[in-house]
Amino acid sequence: MGKKKSSASEFHGILLVDKPAGITSHDVVNRIRRIFQTRRVGHAGTLDPQATGILVVLLGEATRVSEYLMGVEKSYEGTIRFGVTSDTYDAEGVVETVPDAVLPASQEAIQEAANSMVGTILQTPPAYSAKKIAGKKLYEYAREGEVPEVEAREVEIRAFDILNYENGTSEFGVDCSSGTYIRSMAHDLGQRLGCGAILTELRRTDVGAFQIEDAHTLEAIEAAAESRTLGSVLVPIQRALPWMPVVHLGPGAETWLRRGQAIPHNMVSTADDRRMPRGTVVVLCRLNGDAVAIARADVAPASPPPRAMLNAVAPWYQPVKIFDINNTATFGEEDESDE
Repeated sequence: MGKKKSSASEFHGILLVDKPAGITSHDVVNRIRRIFQTRRVGHAGTLDPQATGILVVLLGEATRVSEYLMGVEKSYEGTIRFGVTSDTYDAEGVVETVPDAVLPASQEAIQEAANSMVGTILQTPPAYSAKKIAGKKLYEYAREGEVPEVEAREVEIRAFDILNYENGTSEFGVDCSSGTYIRSMAHDLGQRLGCGAILTELRRTDVGAFQIEDAHTLEAIEAAAESRTLGSVLVPIQRALPWMPVVHLGPGAETWLRRGQAIPHNMVSTADDRRMPRGTVVVLCRLNGDAVAIARADVAPASPPPRAMLNAVAPWYQPVKIFDINNTATFGEEDESDE
């Protein structure tokens, strides 16, 4: 069977969901599938069920850029409770008081310990996590009473700020690399202080270029569905990739591109007409801003160019991913005509 072509009723873009506590990231994806009436939905980076905040959901052709979003930096806010431990490193597990625990003397003492965790550190994922070992998730091992050997991995902590300290708890802020377990940070902080600690609240506030202010609650998204304005809550694909230069296609360039042909520099335009260095990954867009493809600049096309392009100017933009988006009004109001 041939590949299904995009229709004018399909949605393509990034949806920023303000995930509530008590449901999984997969639950959110299933709910978005029902609202948008499509199976082409994914997400870039899970949140634990009790965590809230930005969940980046991808619809339609935007699911193809997930690899570029998985590694972006993230920011969190939350609360840590000292003097206790938990098998899950948070309040959802079996919480036990640490015998004879001496709580930190001050906010400054906690901050000093937190500062020692800033930088590139080795972190071990929690036993109750979705990290896979030999094709099986760690929490599945844990529920069966097994303790597989888990290698610590490098993560980057840009900032770990203790915002206050009262009654044995602290609010905090963290900027970190993708793949960082904040539950493990809370646990490790408690170990460094010698009193134990667990994560009691967590909210993701930033994912790459996106901030919590950009996110929509599930109720707001459902309201947009009722008012037939779902397109208004979507973010265009190119906005999710702000570190990639935008290159606009000139007349006829998209036709060549969709034939799998690299596009020469004289068929595109950039903001300052600069020529991209070899290896630069760019977003190729129509003049109206719609993303058409992700491409890589090179000194020559991967295959011999057509006769009409033999004297074209380098660099050449070799397509890496071509988006099958036919509807240029994806991000406006929906067409209210009957099918």
